[in-house]
Amino acid sequence: MKQPIKVLLLDDHPLVMEGLKNRLEREQDMLVVGTFNEPHEVLKRIGALKPDVAVIDISMPGMTGFDLAIEIKRTYDTAIKLIVLSGYVYDEYVHKAYEIGIHAYLSKQATYPQIINAIRQSILGLRIVPEKMTTIPRADQLTPTEKDVLKQIALEKTNKEIARELAMSQRTVEYHMAAINQKLDVKTRVGAVAKGYEMGLLERLYD
Repeated sequence: MKQPIKVLLLDDHPLVMEGLKNRLEREQDMLVVGTFNEPHEVLKRIGALKPDVAVIDISMPGMTGFDLAIEIKRTYDTAIKLIVLSGYVYDEYVHKAYEIGIHAYLSKQATYPQIINAIRQSILGLRIVPEKMTTIPRADQLTPTEKDVLKQIALEKTNKEIARELAMSQRTVEYHMAAINQKLDVKTRVGAVAKGYEMGLLERLYD
């Protein structure tokens, strides 16, 4: 028999957490290994509990769900899948969550089957993106070469200069620029640079 999916829950609303815990435990392929109402406690225990998936709220006392997600990603990378279950569905929250690397951002209005599906999909490495956010731009969508090209664009280099700097043809530069524009959902070089700074992508390139 396959090992069950080990799930950790974090929410400061006991009724929400207990309701979800009870529902998940009815699934034969899931096991709730811990429930928490404080992010710092999660960081203390997560190493011992070794969950496959952590379902976390954003608005928490002492540390936001975003900060917790960043800490978990820094230590465990993709070993622990992250799902946000939040009462806040503002676009900027959703964008930020996906930039951090979460696998699903769900409203607390989501049904139990939707949450269960997101957990199973995350284990497969798939991301559940809200319908209205199907074109979320993410820094990790760019390849290393595309990041190098974007950096050169930010330095106001011409296509010819970029080609010489990165040892590629001008046609290849144009191909990468088209891919960058598509992934960042912009139409111009200026737009790509602006989006890069907005997302913190260019700042990371200079680190």
